[in-house]
Amino acid sequence: MGTTLDTAAAFCYEKHMRNLKLLAMLLLTLSCSVYGQDAHALKSVHRVFIEKMPNDLDQYLRAEIAKQFKGSLIVVLKKEDADGIITGVNEEQKGTAAKVTGRYLGLHDTVNGTISLLDQTESEILWSDEAGDRNLFFGIAHRGGERKLADRLIGKLKKAMEAAK
Repeated sequence: MGTTLDTAAAFCYEKHMRNLKLLAMLLLTLSCSVYGQDAHALKSVHRVFIEKMPNDLDQYLRAEIAKQFKGSLIVVLKKEDADGIITGVNEEQKGTAAKVTGRYLGLHDTVNGTISLLDQTESEILWSDEAGDRNLFFGIAHRGGERKLADRLIGKLKKAMEAAK
């Protein structure tokens, strides 16, 4: 009787392990195809349109794209001419206390932002990230605000696009 239970338990264990292996292979296949699709779509973007953003963050993003991409990514002024569309939001801490503890002492971000790169039809997010302007080392002597935020966000976008190639 003990051998029958052992055989049944072994059969159930083997069946369970087989199902787990199939599930793992399916998940791996799906994740690879999704990653490959995003990477392919991201590397096909060469011209972007930047939507208007609060606190003129869009202007800083344009300047940073020109500075960091050096022509490999071009900002266009008409949405229909773009391969991708950059949208985003940012938030600024107001008040003297926020400026002292954030900008001068570097204890927290005074400006936070998130941008997303969408496909041409605005139906798929190709890339998205967030950043802040905190700087612990330079304090008042170093740039901050929207300019620092744009520098960090476009730096992250550049790394993602280079990884996709």
